[in-house]
Formats: sequence, C-alpha cells, structure tokens
Amino acid sequence: MTCLRIVSVLILCSTGLLWGQKQAVGTRHQQLDRLQLQERQGRLEQAHESLATALNELETTQGLYEAGFVALQTFNTTRNSYEEARLQLEEAEILLEQTTLDLLKNATRIIVREARKYKSKDGKSMVDITLTNASDVGDALVVDPSLTELDLQALLRVENIFVSLRNGPVVGEPYESRIAALDVGESHTLTYRLLRDEDDVSVVLSYLDIEKERIPVILSKGGQQTLPSINSAQFSQTGELQQTVRFDLTVERLSNEEHSFSLAVVGLPRRIDHSFVDNGAKVNQVKFDENKSKATLSLQLQIPEKLDREFVGSTRTFFALVTEPREYARLHALQSEFGDAPVPEERVEELVANYVKLELIPKGIGKLEVLVSNTYREIEIGEELHIRVEFLNRGSVSVQNIKAALDLPYQWHEEVDPPLIKLLEPEARIPVDIIARPPIDIAVGNYELGVEAHGQVGNENVESLEKNLTIHVGASSNIAGNVILIGILVLLVVGIGVASIRISRR
Repeated sequence: MTCLRIVSVLILCSTGLLWGQKQAVGTRHQQLDRLQLQERQGRLEQAHESLATALNELETTQGLYEAGFVALQTFNTTRNSYEEARLQLEEAEILLEQTTLDLLKNATRIIVREARKYKSKDGKSMVDITLTNASDVGDALVVDPSLTELDLQALLRVENIFVSLRNGPVVGEPYESRIAALDVGESHTLTYRLLRDEDDVSVVLSYLDIEKERIPVILSKGGQQTLPSINSAQFSQTGELQQTVRFDLTVERLSNEEHSFSLAVVGLPRRIDHSFVDNGAKVNQVKFDENKSKATLSLQLQIPEKLDREFVGSTRTFFALVTEPREYARLHALQSEFGDAPVPEERVEELVANYVKLELIPKGIGKLEVLVSNTYREIEIGEELHIRVEFLNRGSVSVQNIKAALDLPYQWHEEVDPPLIKLLEPEARIPVDIIARPPIDIAVGNYELGVEAHGQVGNENVESLEKNLTIHVGASSNIAGNVILIGILVLLVVGIGVASIRISRR
C-alpha cells in the first residue's frame, strides 16, 4: 500500500505536466485507461484543494468561535465540512490506488503460447504446455510514463505461477506445477503425462491475486514421433482349434503430416493365418493425416483344425508391428529365419518399427466317441449280455480318466473292463468290454441300453454322445425235453416207415 501511495503521489505531482503535454496516441484501450486515470487524478487534486479550503475555513471559524463572534453551531458545521473534505480526500486516494492496481493487473497477463500433444518413446500420451509472460509494457506506461525499462521489468515480473491440467478432474501428471518467475516476454514449457486420453483440456492458472483461471485449449498434434504407437486392449488370449481369436488394436500418431504405415505380425506359427481388419475390411496399411490421428483395428487369428500338437496348449508369444513399408524385406527375412519357432524380442527391437507384445494359447479339444459294431442284440432269460465297444478320441488333445457310463434298464447290473482309462491320445482307440446282467424275473421283450464315455481335459469334462443298443430278451428253452420230443418224433417216423414197408410186402 505504501508503494502504491508513492506511485499515486508521483502521478499527482506530474499531473500538471501530463495534462500540459500532448499524449501519445496509443491504442483505444490505452486511451480509455489514460482518461480514466486522469479522471481519478483530477478528482484527487480537487479533493486536496477542497481539504485546503475546508482547513482554512475551520481555522478562521475556530478563532472567531474562541473570540465569541460565532456560535457553536456554526463552528460545528465548519468542522463537519472539514471532516467531509478529509474523507473525500481519502476516498479519492483509495480510488486512484485501486485504479492504478487495476491498470497494472490488466497490463500483466500470462498466456498459453502452445499446447502440444504427442507420444513418448514408451507409448505414453504427453502434453507440452508453453506459457508466456505477455504483459503489455504500453499499458504499464499509462500508469507512469516515467518508468524505466528496469522498473517495467520488475513491475511486470510474475512470480509463483501454479499450473494444472483439467478436463473435469485433473488429467495431467504432475497434478500441479510451479513456475518460480516469468519475466516480460519470457516463455516456459511444462510437460505433463495425460492420465487419460484427451483432445482438449483446461489450463488452470493461479498467480498474483488470480485464483484458478481456466484457459480451455484444443491440444495440437506434434512432436518428434515418426512411427505411430500401437497398443492392444488384450494381452493374452486362449482360442480353440478351428476358431478365430481377436485382438483389439489402437494405432495412434500425433502429427499433422500425412503418411501411411504398414502393419505386420511376426512370431506366429505359419499355419495360423492372421489379418488386420478395419470396419470389416482387411487392410495391411494405415494412413494418418491432419484429420486422423488414431485408427482402431482388430487383429484376427484363424487357428486351424489340424495344428501341430507341439503348439496346442502352450503359450506362444508374438508381435504386432507398425512400420515403414520399406521394412517389409527385413520382416520377411526374419520370418524365414525362424519359421515356426518363436522370434526373440531383441530381434524385433532391431527393426524400425513400434510393436505390441501379445500371447496366444491354442487350446485343443477332447472329443470322445463310442463305437459299436452291432446295436441289436438278443439274449434269453437267465443269460448275460456281453458287449465289446471302442472308445475313440477324435479330438486334438489327450483325454484323461475315461470311464464308461451306462444307462441300464431297471435292476440291471453292469461290469466294465477296464473300469478306468487313464489316457487316450488323439485319434487313438481302446476296446472296452461290458457285461450287463438282467434280473432273474425279467420279462420277455425289448430293452434299451445306453453307453457313454466320460473323461477330462484339464479341468474340463468331456462326454461323448450316447450310443443306444436294443436288447431283445427271449424265453428260455428246455433242452432235455426238446431232445426227448425229437427222439420220439424220430422213432415215430421210423416206425411209420417200417410199418409201411411191411404192408407193402404183403
């Protein structure tokens, strides 16, 4: 406050000189500021003159009052006029100081010179914010044209500037930065990492008596990035044979330059086909320009039905790359060198490319089938049913702990040999003998018997389709009685024959 009063006094002392001189034209805004300041200065001068007049009247009236020539009321009125003039002088001084502060405040400004978004080498979204002390020297000279260059530098120097990036919440790390000081015309660049991907932010500034001034900016694209960055929403996926596995990719390049880049995959077994798909169309390149900085693609891997068993159930590391078209020759040479073998990551790093490391786990399936040569059998009451079936693994992985599951008619009992098959390799088969025993009092008729194979692949259960057999149970026959009847019949026939011969001889 003391410094400001000194400034106001200096201005007041030079008022006559200022009004007597021809002022520089300046801008319209500066002319209005100058007129406002002159009005405040004129008001202060009038307040000084009014106070001097009131003081003179008060001293004269006080002498007359003490001599008994004027009444007390007159003296009090004169004293009140003096107090009012003094208050008006103080008000004029405060108003001039406030106007001076406002003009200096308006002359002092921090601007966002540049807000640039780019990708770092490790793929992080970064933002460079460049702030400049764009304080107007002309506006400051309106306050006091006699200020020297050193005075202006000191007056317009801004200290303790606090900066943060927001889009709703704080989206830049560090959450808040501090610039110790900015001289007139000086710039300072702050670097932030975006905590989430944004195309526009608010630069929040706090300095002097300005609290949380928000400057909305649209982030420009730029930086030293030559190759786009590539990232995937999925890192590792499992896919069954004869299925398609999809990795969602984001390819981004923050630059206004128009350029096309190639897409490639290295490290996959050759029998696994791959393709990059953009809106349903297969692509092998992606193009960026000033209107397009990000491409969302999908990498689709087609796992064949007949994949080599060494790849089934094992984790395969591979790489999706974005690179210059001229790198295709080196990519083909790298793939030819390793063939179906994994490609070391250090060899991929030697390429002029950005890449994302992915994992694929081809998952085989166990598929059991029950083979029966004849699905219709006949037995008689009291007999056991003997069946030989075969369990076949038509899947692509070994099936463990295989058991026969029988769906028998009521009160039938079974016996299975072997009761447990510990392991059955793909395309392998093994015979299983089944004995089914019907109850003693079973009725004659047809019965259904179902056979299934149950096993495991890892933690998953594998079941075959049920194979149904029709069993006909017939009545049992008396062998001894049948023999006697046949004997009697034979004797009867022989007797008839002998009798016929004798009769014919007669």
